[in-house]
Amino acid sequence: MNRNGLPDSVFRLLRRFCPDHLIEEIEGDLIQKYDRDSKLFGAGKAKRRFVWNAIRFFRPGIIMRKKYSVELNLLDQLLNHLKFAIRIFRKDKFFSTLNILGLAMGIAIGIILLLILQSDLTYDQHYANHERIYRLGAHYQITGIDEQIAYSARELGPVLKEEFPEVLAVVPIKPMNRTLVKYESEGTITSFYEENIIHTDQQYFRVFIHDFVAGDITTCLNDPHNMVLTQSAAQRYFGDNDPLDKTLLIDNETWKVTGVIKDQPDNTHLKFDILLAGLPDQRKWAASDAATTSEKFWNPDVYVYLLVPENYHPDEFQIKWPAIYKKHYKLAGDQFEGKNKPILEPLAAIHFHSELQDGEPHGNLTYLYSFAGIGILIIFLACINYMNLSTAKSMSRATEIGIKKIVGSGKRILIWSILTESVFLSFISMGLACGIVFVVLNSSSFVELIGKHLSIDFMTNQILVFGAFGITMSIGLISGLYPAFYLPGMPMLKIIKGAYRSSQSSLLLRRILITVQFSISIFVVVCTFFMRAQIDFVRTKDLGFSKDNLLVLRIPDTLTFHKIPVVKAELLRNRNIESITASQDVIGMGVGSSVMYGETAGGMKQEGGVLCLFVGEDYLKTMGIPLISGRDFQPGPKVDEVGMYIANESAVKLMGWDKDALGKKVHFWGGENAGQVIGVVKDFNVNSLYQGVDPMFIVKGHWKTGFLQIRLTGNQLPETIEYVKGIWTRADTEHPFEYFFLDQRFNEQYKADVVQNKLLSVLSYICIFISLLGLLGLSAFDAAQRTKEIGVRKVLGANIPDIILLLSRKVMLLVVLSAILVVPISWWVITRWLDNFAYRTPMDYMVYVGVTLVALGVVFLTVLFQSLKTTRSNPVDSLKYE
Repeated sequence: MNRNGLPDSVFRLLRRFCPDHLIEEIEGDLIQKYDRDSKLFGAGKAKRRFVWNAIRFFRPGIIMRKKYSVELNLLDQLLNHLKFAIRIFRKDKFFSTLNILGLAMGIAIGIILLLILQSDLTYDQHYANHERIYRLGAHYQITGIDEQIAYSARELGPVLKEEFPEVLAVVPIKPMNRTLVKYESEGTITSFYEENIIHTDQQYFRVFIHDFVAGDITTCLNDPHNMVLTQSAAQRYFGDNDPLDKTLLIDNETWKVTGVIKDQPDNTHLKFDILLAGLPDQRKWAASDAATTSEKFWNPDVYVYLLVPENYHPDEFQIKWPAIYKKHYKLAGDQFEGKNKPILEPLAAIHFHSELQDGEPHGNLTYLYSFAGIGILIIFLACINYMNLSTAKSMSRATEIGIKKIVGSGKRILIWSILTESVFLSFISMGLACGIVFVVLNSSSFVELIGKHLSIDFMTNQILVFGAFGITMSIGLISGLYPAFYLPGMPMLKIIKGAYRSSQSSLLLRRILITVQFSISIFVVVCTFFMRAQIDFVRTKDLGFSKDNLLVLRIPDTLTFHKIPVVKAELLRNRNIESITASQDVIGMGVGSSVMYGETAGGMKQEGGVLCLFVGEDYLKTMGIPLISGRDFQPGPKVDEVGMYIANESAVKLMGWDKDALGKKVHFWGGENAGQVIGVVKDFNVNSLYQGVDPMFIVKGHWKTGFLQIRLTGNQLPETIEYVKGIWTRADTEHPFEYFFLDQRFNEQYKADVVQNKLLSVLSYICIFISLLGLLGLSAFDAAQRTKEIGVRKVLGANIPDIILLLSRKVMLLVVLSAILVVPISWWVITRWLDNFAYRTPMDYMVYVGVTLVALGVVFLTVLFQSLKTTRSNPVDSLKYE
């Protein structure tokens, strides 16, 4: 029996059939009624009435609630949330479409950046032994020279094998410059230049593992004049025919194909199409005594790679090095006070972390991190859009949230429901994003821009699969996080009464998010403009010589070199050719340096790393380099080719000659070509404007191959080039006719910055697009919510311009605030970037004003587009709204 002798069986029956959340209330009502009946009718009748009242509670509505109140498992709950998300999507297609477009752009950018990061951060890691492969460089210190270079002496290879038994393999690699390749196809001999050829030895495939398509990996490089081709090279030369045992004529030597390997991926610094067995011996030594043998070790000319055992530490190599130095380097090193210290670089670290000279082009982590950061900002913009629209729509969803609370949905269920909705939209956006990525990656312009061949392959690229899923899920969760906690927290009583309005905190948050959005967009746009201004500046700045209309031909060999006077005379007959000269190096493509000695009051002064430009007749005239004092080289073969130097202003300053440079004695290291300064020219840039002007001496002659440089008038260029081709091909019948214009080649030095600027421009457009999507939705919602207010204002006499200004004023003030916030951040970023350049354009403050005005105009037009319909509506209809 229970309290007051009431039967427990009745309570047990109630608990069995009644819903759990109602039983306490029912029992309380029954006991309260029993107490009242006891006072009126007595205990006996009160008990009978108690049982009858209990039976009356067994109504179908209550019992059925218990029957179907089954605790849903996680999957059922997820399916229910998913069904509701689909209904929300179908109900509000406009806002859902805006969200999907914004999220799709964010996910697409995330996927592309993921592919770029995957390519760059896994450089050279496709080699099975990459963790055990090191490149051997050196820190060379000779009087006047202090350099860290990636090359080593070829003589070092056998020494390492002997002195370092723990090193498993040593492989030298000698890249070749543009090399003439000839092959016969259907009775016709075709020739062209091949860019990617390297020499190596039979140890190569022990260190670097490749997938062989044809040939024997163990014997393919055993014999001299054997070669291995990549698949694309084999297809290019031999088509579908079996390439094995076929031959190519490379640099006038016959090489036999003994192997074919799969093409290398883009992300490797060891790029080649043809692999030749053996190293070319291009160095001639007059003697073979101990001093000469030691001197060979001070003349690095090959890359050297080491395969070491697991858990090998580079310090072990450094410990043993002094003995190697003493035995092979010291004798020659003591003669010129030289020092040599080895540098071991892990293979996978070369692309981003190598600081050695003469190495392959390196990646730029700063650029990579910049793009990754901007990509994250774009993703953040897409998330902000979703949060803004979700919180702005809180009033329209207030009734929905209130009803869900009344029927028993707790806060946790509401949070999961809203998060499911955002994740659902995110995965719908992922489908659109994959389509965008596919189109972009298959666009030749984008591939050419980034210089990478990326593919969206979910079947084989697991990183892409998990990365894309993670990006999509993260964007969905981050986007829905704030709405998921904000919407369930709305007061239920105010919702039911219809008195709920967005809180001040919600409005403040939306304004903050809008400010952040436009701050990011304006920041990217401003940086783009400043970068473009600097790039335009370095491409148009006066370099101290004229690089326009300068046609450059390569002089491939000494045979062609000796024909230059005749070729020059024939070419000058064309009235569209102003002048012609030749040189060993081309400005903008690297000019060699040397140790130079110059006369001073205290004797001959030694300076290392001074540029030396070896030229032919009429060089200053053709290049447009002004002479300050002295004279130019005299025309004629063998004239002024011995002991005559022209110095630039920086060389005069370096040697301390002031205005007395003419007649000063000069010679190369070792006393070679002793002579005097006969002229001084104004400083001119031979390298990119990242660097200042280096000290330089110009010397006539002393070269046999180089470049012919032809100054054109700029008139009838196609006809003039065809004329040059006709004369040149008669003089050089062995090599294909190839040319380039100096201004184009010089500007290639800024290619990385141009690419960065173009990508930044594209990303800035995307930032603006996403921001305007959000603004479009917010302005549409704001106009709809203020329909009644607009009607009242129109009745009271407000005109359409006043109302549009009212609707756009706050947003435009936020844009101005965004522009102000961007100024210090963008200024700091651009200043740091400009530090890379020796010559910089002044930063124009008006860029901020211009970008801000354009942003205000675009924002105004966006708000105008959405608000015009509301402002033109009949005020009577507007007053009936809500």
